[in-house]
Amino acid sequence: MKKGLLVLSLLMTQIIDAQNHSQPKDHTTTLQEVIASPHIKADRIFDFSTKVEIIPQSPGDKIYYMTMDANDVNKKKKFIVYKKPFTISRTTRIQAYTERKREKSSIAIANFNRRPNYWEVTTLSKVDPQYEATGKLALIDGIRGDIDWKKGDWQGYLGHNFEAVIDFQSPLQITQISSTYLQDNKAHILMPKKVEYYASMNAKDFILLNTIDNDIDPKDEKIQTKDFTTEILPTEARYLKVKAYYFGKLPGWHQKTGGETYIFVDEISVQ
Repeated sequence: MKKGLLVLSLLMTQIIDAQNHSQPKDHTTTLQEVIASPHIKADRIFDFSTKVEIIPQSPGDKIYYMTMDANDVNKKKKFIVYKKPFTISRTTRIQAYTERKREKSSIAIANFNRRPNYWEVTTLSKVDPQYEATGKLALIDGIRGDIDWKKGDWQGYLGHNFEAVIDFQSPLQITQISSTYLQDNKAHILMPKKVEYYASMNAKDFILLNTIDNDIDPKDEKIQTKDFTTEILPTEARYLKVKAYYFGKLPGWHQKTGGETYIFVDEISVQ
């Protein structure tokens, strides 16, 4: 009798185990739907005004946005509903997010800059197509590149000097000149050996104003920028020439000995 009960007990255990294994386990987890941030579209650099359009990644998503310009520094602003494209006429930062079924996306941020001047610039050196930034106006657009050069704010010149002429459109009195360069020696980007500044009234006859020598060690592996700035006696000029001398081929201490080096230049400014 005991043997029969034991056999029956084992049989029932096998049946229960079989039922448990035959029923699919509930692996369902509640995942919060990821809402994509909207795309903010406008001219990054503009002359007088530019139209701003904010586009959701998924049609039907509701968009909220907020603008901030120089006049809003002391204002308390809130996000408002985006209904249609609008126009800005000042350097402006725009923030926007989308909302769907009460779920919000992360905030997208974009900066749009009104040109600080209406100068023209002519580059006399060939820029590397990989590192053109936003074009030749990137050199005088008021937007300074930072050490994250992969964002694309710098112009790169490989294996030769950098040279450019700025036309102020009318004579200016200059007392200070500056241009900014970057070094990342692991990426073959080194400071120029020196930078020269020249002035002219006719774009033909240039007078050397000053020479700034580099004082950053090319072996320094820190990614860094340097302003080659000079103070000069008040000088009237319509044209300014900037010439930066490239370092030369990579020296023996570099693992890529003999390779060409870059000059990375961004903002040229005068006061």
